[in-house]
Amino acid sequence: MLCSALASRADLPVKGWALMSRQEIHPDEFDEVGELLRWLAARVHPTHLREDGAVGIGFLRFHEEEVPAVLRVESGQVGWPA
Repeated sequence: MLCSALASRADLPVKGWALMSRQEIHPDEFDEVGELLRWLAARVHPTHLREDGAVGIGFLRFHEEEVPAVLRVESGQVGWPA
């Protein structure tokens, strides 16, 4: 883990937690990371659900890319960028 922070949202109108993590992962590890993303997506507050039922769960940026791609979990599947 390069860095990670967990912050309580107890003092905000929508209670809960916010998690930020920065990690370098190899595509061979995407299955394991996908398990965590699916677990987190199943527990998000309803305000994080998009109209199509998907959850924007984070971002992925390959080292050669300048702009990160949005990671989505939809119907229990992680939408990994191509």
